Amino acid sequence: MTKTVEPSSSSILDGGPLRQPDLTVLSAALVRAAGRTGGGEIIYLDDDGAPHKQSYAELLDDAAHILRGMRTAGARVGDKVVLQIGTDPDLLATFWACVLGGFVPVPVTTSPPPHSPLSAAQLLAGVWGMLDNARVVTDRRIERGAAWTEAWLGTVEMLRAGPAATAYHHGAPDEPAALLLTSGSTGLPKAVALSHRNIISRSVASAQVRGLSATNRSFNWMPLDHVGGLIMFHVRDVLLGCHQVHARIGWVLADPLRWLDAISEYRCDTTWAPNFAFGLVVDRAQEMASRSWNLSGLRYIMNGGEPITARVARRFLSLLAPFGLPSSAMHPGWGMSETSAGVVDCVFAVDAANDEDRFVPVGAPHPGVSLRVVDQNGEVRPQGVIGRLQVSGLPVTSGYYANPEQNRQSFTTEGWFKTGDLAFIAGGMLTVTGRADDVIEIDGVTYYGHEIEASIEELPFVEPSYTVACQLRTEGGDHDGLAIFFHPRSGTPSDLENRAVVELAANRFGLQVTHVVPVPKEEVPKTGIGKRKRSQLLERLGRHGRRRLSS
Repeated sequence: MTKTVEPSSSSILDGGPLRQPDLTVLSAALVRAAGRTGGGEIIYLDDDGAPHKQSYAELLDDAAHILRGMRTAGARVGDKVVLQIGTDPDLLATFWACVLGGFVPVPVTTSPPPHSPLSAAQLLAGVWGMLDNARVVTDRRIERGAAWTEAWLGTVEMLRAGPAATAYHHGAPDEPAALLLTSGSTGLPKAVALSHRNIISRSVASAQVRGLSATNRSFNWMPLDHVGGLIMFHVRDVLLGCHQVHARIGWVLADPLRWLDAISEYRCDTTWAPNFAFGLVVDRAQEMASRSWNLSGLRYIMNGGEPITARVARRFLSLLAPFGLPSSAMHPGWGMSETSAGVVDCVFAVDAANDEDRFVPVGAPHPGVSLRVVDQNGEVRPQGVIGRLQVSGLPVTSGYYANPEQNRQSFTTEGWFKTGDLAFIAGGMLTVTGRADDVIEIDGVTYYGHEIEASIEELPFVEPSYTVACQLRTEGGDHDGLAIFFHPRSGTPSDLENRAVVELAANRFGLQVTHVVPVPKEEVPKTGIGKRKRSQLLERLGRHGRRRLSS
């Protein structure tokens, strides 16, 4: 798609040209990585943190065996293959089998978040149903009566049992390389189509901007069916041929300091997480005295996926400085599945930031990417003025699979993708202020749910990452109220704590809180990578828990 470039005085940023990639399809990346001697390897940490090592040559061999099994079972070039596989080594081997065979992998989680409207089985059936003539690979035998019985190719173990394939499909740059699912809140997710060109250009640009190479050592603990874990880290690291470590999200969330334990143990220099994870580490400050980490090599920590809190970022860097963490290690960033993961980032300017900063800049676009901020009519806004963020460039999806109406809504006639984020551009930097659906407007003043939540979580009795602020219409429907949901550390809130929440919102923002709702952790819906789903909580507790809210 083409785009129009507005004058430089307008809110537009261009990342400049991308250096020519030295390969054009993902299959060539794995073959190259496997052929290198003395290169990196992959380490998988299981649910108990135990390591399993795999070389790139072993990954290629495993994928080749699975590919032969898939072909024998009837898979053909261009087939979409739904992958619902719970173990990371099996998922990645089957993903690469699809890439090597010219199939289009569609990873589907085996563990939907607790408040997902669909079970794992329902999600698999639903995704298969929305993909025309898709095939299916699972890590378990199929249940009788499944709608996709005839499409099932087998379990991973069944498929890898035979000899290895010796011929691979290398295809073309603009062929689809994967379909990645968005996090649907009330039903089936959309499927984002990413081509080889999309994924490779993003990976090459990231390496170009941050000086990444085969010598890097990365650590990821986000699920490998998510764009961040799969594309931003694993596939990029295969392209680099570098060392990569993958842990299970549940293992880290059970003790967030395990994130840093593993980084120190495996000498990793690159990692990432959404902002909430940094808050979980900060919350364990008293436990750090018993650690003997060496974090001096950790130089690139991507903080992306949700709004970034300056206070949390500053506190994280301060607490870890005694362990050698460089003050320049934090990199706020922005991206989404539709941009093949992160395409904007910068070094967090800790000395220029303060705890009261409302927003944190996320940087300049990577090479091959352009950004602009427009008003509701699509006119480019002046610099420094908040508007709607749009993006264009090599990593941006061509659209959602078999969803022409959504594609018409999501792209301008000039080819800009409408991200759904609000932002402003100033001084060559993008600052994202929040999602359009995260806006809270009271008495003509605009607030963002995430900034209110971050303030509430400064209260010592509030457990971080479970606070949600949102507008709620009262039973009479006459005016909007502000509801704050939070999880008290004690599990049993007191009237004093509830009043403290109300007073903080009044003193910090001048806001009147009409409903304070202490909730158990399990009542706060989250995405597969732990981000809070505000709209779903509002719908579920605001509608079904009306008596509770109004009491």
